[in-house]
Amino acid sequence: MATLYDQSVPILIHYFNNFSAILKKAEEYAVQESSSSSDHPTKETLLTHRLRDDMLPLTFQIQACSNTAKFLNSRLAGGQDVVLEDTESTFEELYTRIDRTIEILKSIDREAYNKDWDKEFIMTTKAMGSFRFADRHTYVSQWVLPNFFFHYSTAYCILRNVGVPLNAFDFLAGVAHKVEGS
Repeated sequence: MATLYDQSVPILIHYFNNFSAILKKAEEYAVQESSSSSDHPTKETLLTHRLRDDMLPLTFQIQACSNTAKFLNSRLAGGQDVVLEDTESTFEELYTRIDRTIEILKSIDREAYNKDWDKEFIMTTKAMGSFRFADRHTYVSQWVLPNFFFHYSTAYCILRNVGVPLNAFDFLAGVAHKVEGS
């Protein structure tokens, strides 16, 4: 039977690796296109792009994914709460942020993480207050993963919106492999 850890931590690590690849593709696109036309986004404007005026930019989407994932270590495994300042403003800083988040996820104590998965869980935040979940499994499956994928999808949509040539296989890279002859 798959554990709570198995159903979340490796998935998040996988998609953070995809995120890095997507960002590299976006960065290459911005460099290539902005040099050929002033109508295309530069690296700097791409990072601040939003889908709508009342939505947050690309950099925030990556920070939100990171924060959602990194809190698993302190909230569920008793690990240290690592503070990341949410000040990234370059591609290099975002790659570093993603790498640091993967390191945090890889450091999670699997046994501590899986302990008491079926016990009530209260998530306490500085910005939003406290939230009660029926159990730790519900917190992960109905809060953490959907929140991560909401921001991951928003980042993908921001990049597609400005013309970065991405497709579903960039989003889902490494999940499945084409069957020969099909």
